[in-house]
Amino acid sequence: MSAAERTPVLIAGAGPVGLATAYVLGQHGISSIVCERFGGVNPHPRAHVVNTRSMELLRAWGIADSVTSDAVAPEWMLNIVWKQTLADRALGRINLADLDRERILRRANASPEMITSCAQDRVQQRLLDALGAQGMATVRFDTRVVRVTDIGERVDVVVESGGAREALSAHYVVAADGAAGTLRADLGIDMAGLPELGQQVNIYFHADLSPWTEPDPALLIWMINAESPGVLIGMDGKHRWTLNRPFDPARESLSDYTPQRCIDLVRIAVGSPDLAVDIRSVGTWSMAARTAGSYRKGRVLLAGDSAHQFPPTGGLGMNTGLADADNLGWKLAAVLDGWAPESLLDSYEADRRTVALRNSERSVGNALKMVDAGIGPLTVDIAQRLDSADPAIAGLERDRLAAAIPRHREHFDDLDQELGYVYGPVEASADPITTAVVGGRLPHAWTRHEGVTVSTLDLLGPWFTVIAGPNGSSWATALSEAIGEIPCRAFVIGHDVDLDAGRLGIGAAGAILIRPDGHIAWFTDRHSDTAAADLAAALRTACGFTNPFPDAPTLEEVIP
Repeated sequence: MSAAERTPVLIAGAGPVGLATAYVLGQHGISSIVCERFGGVNPHPRAHVVNTRSMELLRAWGIADSVTSDAVAPEWMLNIVWKQTLADRALGRINLADLDRERILRRANASPEMITSCAQDRVQQRLLDALGAQGMATVRFDTRVVRVTDIGERVDVVVESGGAREALSAHYVVAADGAAGTLRADLGIDMAGLPELGQQVNIYFHADLSPWTEPDPALLIWMINAESPGVLIGMDGKHRWTLNRPFDPARESLSDYTPQRCIDLVRIAVGSPDLAVDIRSVGTWSMAARTAGSYRKGRVLLAGDSAHQFPPTGGLGMNTGLADADNLGWKLAAVLDGWAPESLLDSYEADRRTVALRNSERSVGNALKMVDAGIGPLTVDIAQRLDSADPAIAGLERDRLAAAIPRHREHFDDLDQELGYVYGPVEASADPITTAVVGGRLPHAWTRHEGVTVSTLDLLGPWFTVIAGPNGSSWATALSEAIGEIPCRAFVIGHDVDLDAGRLGIGAAGAILIRPDGHIAWFTDRHSDTAAADLAAALRTACGFTNPFPDAPTLEEVIP
């Protein structure tokens, strides 16, 4: 197959991460083929938390509003409740609105978007619709990637659809085939981390639970009882629900979860023996904390659950994968378009694997801490004490839970984990959420641009962005001399935007450079007589060139 016939990027997996990667590539004008082994979007809900940073990404991709329309109402996000059954009175709760004013204002002012809960299948569908409108990707369902072979100058791919095999060729392959995918193992890349932490069975059902949820809506409802313990999650705040409960493969199998048994389990969990329940699907999943030893092997790169798997405690899995897609997408585009060397792709692992390890540690910590709140291997023991015929024992356990539950607030309200990650070193005293930090995301602030109120994040796009202080127009002028083939845009405070330069740390005469993924590459708080050279060096460094000064001799040229 000739280079002209070769697709730029083939993506294995049309989950949220695979679709997001294709969309980011398309923003940069790079076409792709997405192969998905299933026949369409899986309607069985899995992930549901869409955190603040992910909502910012969806805003940049034009679908934040549509995802919000599919999500639960905002009041559902405020409560996490513990009960014996849904019909019982609460054993305890975490009310995220019950915070000190400073913490509430910090979250409200940190972003133009808010964390929400939207079923993964709805997020996927919105991404799929956006891809269709964009027109840069071909999504092939019922198409399994059988084999990838990196031969140096390209990747040969064998796919299977309808029993027939087909040979394809791509410049790069992104393995976004999920935790159950095989490509990572086929590449010989190992996962490191903890042994399996347990398994869960996920029962997806439709039912009207409004008699209990309308007066007391909650994001998560943990049921602590001996017969049907688990967590109820409202996927749309209406009729779509999941019941997640422990699953022991040594003692049971998925075939044991017949429709009637699932109906009985849901009724017990709700506390309503005559509840009308429509079981839609049942599946199992493993709770793991593992990260790939490498995110790249030649021209094949891992993203999403293919690269990292976390316990759900913290809701970081899909969100970490969406940020993977945003980071990897622009870098692949830069290399394919010729304005960055292939070595830039190595920075993808350097950026994202560190975040994954941090998120894994946080998720495991959350899971372990939840044991004292009745979630985990002691659930049945705690349930038995709550049901004790001795009112003193039952009362003591209720009191213990009521005291333990509020200690888990940060599990469900961790803005630093959502927005505060930084690529590279950062001073311990710095707050990358509210101040400009190299490697951190551009802080949000409301501003005026072309007569419209927008976020600073809305100034960004599939290009490098320079924002200069009110006396820093020379930086914007110099940009045209510095960029070469690199896509860039410039804004001058007081001329193009109305903004406090102090929020960005650039002063009146400085400037800041932001990468296409919204992370800060460089900034200065002063004027420079060599602005074009300074910007050129910063751009080349951000694009992975080892020699930021193109006119200077390399070490090899100086010392043959």
